[in-house]
Amino acid sequence: MTFFGINYIENQLQLNDFIKYIVTFILLLVLLIVSTLYWRHRIQIKYRDLSIIVLLLLLFMLGLQYSDYVQSESRHSQSSQMVAFIENVAADRHLNSTDVLVNSTQLTDGVIVRIKKNYYRVNLSMDQSNYTLTRTHLMDKKISIEDN
Repeated sequence: MTFFGINYIENQLQLNDFIKYIVTFILLLVLLIVSTLYWRHRIQIKYRDLSIIVLLLLLFMLGLQYSDYVQSESRHSQSSQMVAFIENVAADRHLNSTDVLVNSTQLTDGVIVRIKKNYYRVNLSMDQSNYTLTRTHLMDKKISIEDN
C-alpha cells in the first residue's frame, strides 16, 4: 500500500503540465523553423510536407492538452480537497501537516489515513462537510511513502 504526503499531492499535477507545455513549445518552435525554410525554398516540397506534419502534431498536442485540461481541473479540485482535509486533520490533532499521510490523492469515503504509527479509515458525510476517523488495522504491513 502506498501512502502520500501533502507535498506529493500538491506537486503531482504540476510536473505533468510542465512537460506538456515544453513539448508544445518545442513543436511551435519546430513549426516556425520548418515554415521559414519552406517560405525560403518554395521549390522543395519537403519543407512544406514537414510543416504540415508538424502542424498536425501541434494540433494533436493542443487537442490532448485541452482534454487533459478538463480532466486536470477535476483532479486539481479533488487534490485541493485532499490537501485541505490533511491540513484539517493535522490541526485537529495538533500535528504538522507533513505527519499525516493518506493512501489516495483524492478525497473519497474509505481513504486510509496514517497518523504517526496509527491507521484510520475516513468516513465522509454525504456533502463532505464533516468526517469521522475510525481506527483500523492493515492486513499487509508493507507500505511505501511518496512525499516529495
